[in-house]
Amino acid sequence: MRLRTTLLLGLLTGCATPASSSKTDAPAPAEAAPSSSEPVPAAGKIDLKALSARELAPLPKQKVSAPDGSFTGEVEAAGAPTLQPGEALFVLSVPLGTGSPLTCFVYSGPVDAGGSIYRLVEMAGQRTELTRVRTTDIRLIGESPAVYAEAEYLVNVPRGKAAGLAKMMVYPHDRLPLVCTHDELGYSESFKRVTSGLAASLQSPGETLPAPRYFELNVIRVQGHPVGFEKRVMRDAAGGGRLTEVESSLFFPRSLKELSVQDTVSSELSDKDGRLVARDYARASNGALDIQMALKQVQGREYHYEGTHLGKALNGDFTAPADLATEPGTARLVRERLLPGKDPELTLHYYMPSANPVAPTQQVLRKGTAGSRELTVEMGPLKATLTVDAQGMTEKLMTPMGGTELVQERVQARGMP
Repeated sequence: MRLRTTLLLGLLTGCATPASSSKTDAPAPAEAAPSSSEPVPAAGKIDLKALSARELAPLPKQKVSAPDGSFTGEVEAAGAPTLQPGEALFVLSVPLGTGSPLTCFVYSGPVDAGGSIYRLVEMAGQRTELTRVRTTDIRLIGESPAVYAEAEYLVNVPRGKAAGLAKMMVYPHDRLPLVCTHDELGYSESFKRVTSGLAASLQSPGETLPAPRYFELNVIRVQGHPVGFEKRVMRDAAGGGRLTEVESSLFFPRSLKELSVQDTVSSELSDKDGRLVARDYARASNGALDIQMALKQVQGREYHYEGTHLGKALNGDFTAPADLATEPGTARLVRERLLPGKDPELTLHYYMPSANPVAPTQQVLRKGTAGSRELTVEMGPLKATLTVDAQGMTEKLMTPMGGTELVQERVQARGMP
């Protein structure tokens, strides 16, 4: 089976059209109408806390249909939505009965969650004084995660400073990606409700892929706050092998006003015994592609790699010290060897381009307390604790990070790996 190599790179190398080139670009939050930003007045004149707490009661559902028949859906609205075609996207404007409409972009190609949020925040910062930027929620809608973020800002107006709130949502669906924004104080929960409903309703008439043998979504949190996700899909491959596709995005606060984001996609082909046959990997940091590597088995433990890593072109071969591990192969070893106590530890070798693009990286798994499914994992100086399920798949991963802890926890799983 030929390994998929596109890896969603259409948007990793440029999520949206450059801001100066098209009217269909995602708008900067600062471009709101005057009613969207409230002047910061002398005490007592305007209650910003009350404005920020505003929410909408459910609105009537309105049908949405692309003129070219590429998708249909429905959305809560106070009036008829309008749909305008752009380059490889449609722009949907939804009246909510408030000072600003909801604006959504339905793309015809893939989007990366981190890069999309980063560019929206970046455009906002070019026109406003950002005071706080943060992710607010990550939830599963159908087969894809939806990421929610907010940017609080101040902008100069004739009467002084105006406070504003730009709400953002990115839904990196494989076939109908969606990006939505609403620029107005308040309505945070209403924005989530309306955009979640729209995303769940979108349908396209194209051929539907068969359901994968396994699907899972993990949410990553720091001190309980959502900072990322990891989506994993496993499919059957020729000869009893597996094709494992992983998509992840991280949103780390660099300061109150900045997010550092990272998007990663990978495809891994394993044989029936769980050994690595091929792997493609791509990573974008703050919307810019910085790693793109491909690995292919030549024979046995001999592999050929090529690609770019942090601006440097790489092309070469290596012989692995042991069979290169894969996700389904590791799960099998954990459930058959480590959990029953047949082996006290497992030493595994992975191809991890972010750690080392030209050679395998060693990882050691050790069983924890007898009778539990808790394991420790060591990779060089890095140590983490993980909990696995009966199939050997990770349910929870806890990694020390400075004075706190990064927790990756599975929130949904279907099928068998």
